[in-house]
Amino acid sequence: MIPIGRILEIWRYPVSSLGGEMCDAAIVESNGLHGDRQYALFDPSSGSVASPEKEPRWRPALFLNSALDADGPRIGFPDGSWYRLTDLDLLPMLSSHFGFDVVVGRYRDGDERTALLPRVNNRYDVASIHLITTASLNELERKATGTAIDRRRFRPNVLVEVEHEDGFAETAWLGDTLHIDRAVGKVTEPTKRCGMTFIPQPGLDEQAEILRTIVRHNKRSLGIYCEVMKPGRIELGASVVREES
Repeated sequence: MIPIGRILEIWRYPVSSLGGEMCDAAIVESNGLHGDRQYALFDPSSGSVASPEKEPRWRPALFLNSALDADGPRIGFPDGSWYRLTDLDLLPMLSSHFGFDVVVGRYRDGDERTALLPRVNNRYDVASIHLITTASLNELERKATGTAIDRRRFRPNVLVEVEHEDGFAETAWLGDTLHIDRAVGKVTEPTKRCGMTFIPQPGLDEQAEILRTIVRHNKRSLGIYCEVMKPGRIELGASVVREES
């Protein structure tokens, strides 16, 4: 067992492509963090799911937020208003925000309050926990000369503050097992990066050098995906330990 560091941040994104929320703790289930990426926006005329990294018309999604509380998931708008996914006023607000008709769909079952939402196909086929270390963010900032790196661009579920690692540390952990507080995951693949890393987001300007640097220095990857081997609760400040394969 190799001590890595501690959990610095935990993030949950109830609606794909929208901003998410920081959590003090979370339950890791067999398919990832409870409430994470269970819903998506889509175009009802074509059925296509929001893809801001590919289609500019979907980039306003990055200026919306999503959150989950005891009453279920909700979407927040730049004017400060929030709507439940089943609120009648939500769809007109979404259409006004994007400039075309937009509907909310669900990736899977699980919440009876949103069971009537249409089912959509998940366009991501990756393991369920996305993890990044501070070592990788620091290395990226060193390589991308003159470019400040904000971890929000990369939308990890877990940000780990490392103690002794450096460089793009987690890229070398493929096949290893991570004990993330009480949850256990197997590192399955590096996180390949796309245009989401540099396009504008709230408080973040466009910075094309970020993706260019990742491509040049780490084969287009930053962070890792982990498959859940043992569900469990995770909390801020808890230890992360690596077990070599």
